[in-house]
Amino acid sequence: MISGHDCAGKPAEFAPLLENPVAAGDNSVIYGQVFPSLARGGEVELHYYDLWRRDCGQAGHDLDAEHVSVLVGRDSSGIWKARYWYAAAHEDTLCDVSQVARAKAIHAEDRGAEVWVSAGKHGAFLSKAVCRHGCGADDCESEEQLADGRVVNLGEIAAPMNGATWVASSRWPLGEKMRRSDFNESLTARVESLPPEEIAWANPGKRPVQAAILGGDAAVVGAATGLRATDSALTVADTNASGALDTAQRKTGNALARSYRGVLKALRVAVRSGSSGIKK
Repeated sequence: MISGHDCAGKPAEFAPLLENPVAAGDNSVIYGQVFPSLARGGEVELHYYDLWRRDCGQAGHDLDAEHVSVLVGRDSSGIWKARYWYAAAHEDTLCDVSQVARAKAIHAEDRGAEVWVSAGKHGAFLSKAVCRHGCGADDCESEEQLADGRVVNLGEIAAPMNGATWVASSRWPLGEKMRRSDFNESLTARVESLPPEEIAWANPGKRPVQAAILGGDAAVVGAATGLRATDSALTVADTNASGALDTAQRKTGNALARSYRGVLKALRVAVRSGSSGIKK
């Protein structure tokens, strides 16, 4: 599900055999990658990349590499089924709100998951309700289903296919995303410890800071880019409990906003007095 008014149009196809990515048209091409799971023998991980010519949200920039992924394996009858789905949203930033869920919880064991892509920022969400609980820059309203496009195999970093020589370009994080698994053993174990119907944050340790940003000045979202934190998991209620989440987040956000404004005021005083240096 994508915004019909996204300023980047639709996921782009990129010109082949170039060192750096150059969009050749916004024609809904999805790029794919397949590799055996190192953490879970006999299972296979698939990544589906929606690549955009630009991120046109807050702190916008040229080129945007986003994705969802799925871990598949054989059931007791030997039939291939999805085990878990992962939706990447602002990975490797302070505003990382990526999620993971059992395939059964989102009715996507033998079909593709329904994924909501935020307008402009292109973060992916496994439910529309979860889209509202990041740093405040995600909008999944007024979305429509993306018409089926071609799926193009990227191959591997060291052996790109279909002319995808641009996968390792330093101009975007696609190469880093292709090198790592989204389903490490500790994350899937934590998901299994949650009630079966729930979606989990992939990085819940960032949630308190995200609440502070959401409750404070939205411009801080841009300053979050590039910050990293350790991986962990935490339950996040889905649609049925979205009202409770909204209430809790507003209360937390309001309280943190007051603290945020106080800190900001103190920093401005420090800057004026020339004592803004910060040491480790």
